[in-house]
Amino acid sequence: MSDDSWQADVTKMTRILQIVVGALVAGTLFFLVIALTIGPQGVPSAAPLPISLTLIAALFTGMMLIARAVCIWQVTARGRRQIAGGTYRPVSPQQWSGAAGKPVGDAQSLFMVFQTRTIASAAMFEGCAFFATICYLIEGGPISLALAVCLILGVAAHFPTPARVIGWIERQLETLEEERRPR
Repeated sequence: MSDDSWQADVTKMTRILQIVVGALVAGTLFFLVIALTIGPQGVPSAAPLPISLTLIAALFTGMMLIARAVCIWQVTARGRRQIAGGTYRPVSPQQWSGAAGKPVGDAQSLFMVFQTRTIASAAMFEGCAFFATICYLIEGGPISLALAVCLILGVAAHFPTPARVIGWIERQLETLEEERRPR
């Protein structure tokens, strides 16, 4: 792409996304620290649970991974289709430099698609991490604790860097150009 002016905007906007993902990581990590501090509390009733909550959390995590893959693919494909068709409408184009009275370009629109998919994906991991931590509080098992830690690392894996975001946008721009070519 000849006009690389969008890269400065993406670098600036990536900072906001880093704060969001960082907050998701911090929330799950603080909850885990609290759970480790107070320790397992056990089930309030005397009757044992018919099935392990940790097993349910593991199954829930597996379903989340499948749903995440489908969701991320759908968000990306739909966003790219809308951008190619000229129907994509960013929520807040004023965040981009020079956006006053000027349409947002493909790269900026793709960043917003990236932002949506990143937040949605990280939030899915966050929900499972909270569930696994609650399982640890109730059952006290090392498996639920390990699952919670792995899921928190999964949230942290979504932490964007400007280079990673720019690389993803460049790949999507190439795909977008291929989709726009007449067949």
